[in-house]
Amino acid sequence: MPRITARGLLFYGLFYVLFGVFYAGTIAYAIQDYKAGTLPDDLRRVLLIDYPLKAVWTLPVWWLLFRGPLRRVSWPWRLLHHLWLCPLWVAVWMGSYYAAAGWLGVGTIQGSGKAWDVYIPVLFYGFQFGLLHATGFIQQLQQRGHLEQLLREQAHHSEVAALKAQINPHFLFNTLNSISASVPPELERTRELIAKLAHTFRFALVASRHEMLPLGEELAFLRDYLALEQARFGARLQVEFVVGDALLGLLVPPMLVQPLVENAVRHGIAPSVAGGCLTVTAVPYGPGGVRITVADTGVGTTVAPAALLGSAAGLGLRNTHARLLALGSPGLEISANVPHGLRVSCVLPVRQPEARPAAPVPVPTPQAVPA
Repeated sequence: MPRITARGLLFYGLFYVLFGVFYAGTIAYAIQDYKAGTLPDDLRRVLLIDYPLKAVWTLPVWWLLFRGPLRRVSWPWRLLHHLWLCPLWVAVWMGSYYAAAGWLGVGTIQGSGKAWDVYIPVLFYGFQFGLLHATGFIQQLQQRGHLEQLLREQAHHSEVAALKAQINPHFLFNTLNSISASVPPELERTRELIAKLAHTFRFALVASRHEMLPLGEELAFLRDYLALEQARFGARLQVEFVVGDALLGLLVPPMLVQPLVENAVRHGIAPSVAGGCLTVTAVPYGPGGVRITVADTGVGTTVAPAALLGSAAGLGLRNTHARLLALGSPGLEISANVPHGLRVSCVLPVRQPEARPAAPVPVPTPQAVPA
């Protein structure tokens, strides 16, 4: 849609002045055989009354088409609205123009010549709004091209960053297995932590290649992730999962709950001297969703929970919120926890797992019965 800029206002001001001067000169030339020296009077009438009124009545039509309810209408239907907007615009302009001219004592076209006061405004209306629509269309193309260029640059930067940071996953897993094998038997706890670390890396790799994964695998990944955090925080971090077994097989978008858990540990539990409890809850939500809630009893937040998505500390939450919106979810819901802490919940779209074909039942081979 056309934007209001100082350059645009100057352009349309010059457009009105030039069109008015041309119109006044045409009238003066057409009636010079009847009355000489009318150009100054025609210029004053056109530039001080006629075209200023056209500009005034253009503003509501422009707002309706480019800022009001009709801006969301598709281009063909928006153009069809001119079939009633143009006659209305001409009628309103004519009424105000003749009223202003009569009040100021300025002469107007009389008799059959009034047809020009319909013909010329219709042409002017079509010309100016054709120009406005063309300007809006060009601006949309420029914005779309600029957005596509930004997306290409971001994709290129992401690809370069991924190439720079790429580590052969097999090398990583083999190294972790070698480290685990070198741990003496008396350090079995260390061996378990290394195994959990390898599992979190392996799940992150698998999640990057799939759009949907079973909720049970997502929760197993979260359990390993939180087990590693518990090794760091000790008794300060208590973890609880409240999930029904019937939900574990549902397919959900992966890696959406982990940022919520990480945020709760980092900003809720870690700053608290006494630590706290982190609870992950999953319950069915409607026919095609599951509500995940991550609640902690940490320090909470100093800003209003609803405003947390706009704060500097909410970068991970904002990214998760944007990803949920892109999936058609309502996004994150943030509220204070009781007695203290924070509660973050979201609705994940789910899909039923594909039914695996049942194994064929072996049919016994008929055997000959002795006579």
